[in-house]
Amino acid sequence: MKPFLPLLTTLLPVLYALATAAYARAYMREGSAGDRIGPLALRAAVLIHVLYLTARGVLEGHLPLASVYDFLSATGLSMAIVYLYVESREGIRTTGVFVIPIVFLIQIVSSAYGQSAPREIPLRPIWFEMHTLSAVLGYSAFAVSSIYGVLFLILYRDIKANRFSLFFRRMPPLEVLGQMNIRAVGSGVVLLALAIVLGMGWLESTGQGSLSDPKIWLTIFVWCIFAFAVLAYHRFGWRGPRAIYMSLVAFSTLLLTRVIVDLFLHSFHTFR
Repeated sequence: MKPFLPLLTTLLPVLYALATAAYARAYMREGSAGDRIGPLALRAAVLIHVLYLTARGVLEGHLPLASVYDFLSATGLSMAIVYLYVESREGIRTTGVFVIPIVFLIQIVSSAYGQSAPREIPLRPIWFEMHTLSAVLGYSAFAVSSIYGVLFLILYRDIKANRFSLFFRRMPPLEVLGQMNIRAVGSGVVLLALAIVLGMGWLESTGQGSLSDPKIWLTIFVWCIFAFAVLAYHRFGWRGPRAIYMSLVAFSTLLLTRVIVDLFLHSFHTFR
């Protein structure tokens, strides 16, 4: 199994590049082969990616999330999975050209430098490993939601300005983009809630760290903002730019809190 890892490491960026090219073709020309090849190539990339990380986990005895480059690889995979989920629910493929290239860039950095990166202490406790995996999936879902949010605002302003460009013709209606945004946000809320619960359970069972850690409370604060965005959409009838701005404010707050924790506050599990 180990001899195949370098091959899989090289193959992943190639498959994501193929998916990127296919989605770009689907965006540029309606009804082109890209509409069929894009999802197939992306699913193949995700399958190989899962196989690669599984093989790494079996050989190393822990989830491969112990270095920055492992984290990047898991983030790229998570974004691809979230995108495929939203695409399958909405049946819209023309937004892939704005998501999959990011996945490709993330993976090419991970593949290029990850093998030579020094291995850090493995995250052996299963609760903490599942906590980390859930957090990566949740943050990736929020990142995908922010992309949909930006696409919504660009399309909204183009419509108000009577600019009917290729972007206008290839994007789904505003209502659908809003649904895609909130689906991704909702997925992130569930996954991050799971990460918080698992993390606190791990703290209680091991006694390592402290519930007073600022990263925990800032994460809960960010989760509350995202959860309110979902609640406002479904219960209060928030639609259009107001709902999108809410989700983008939440994502901006998420990024800001990460910067604050890493640069100014002490956290027992700051990822480096």
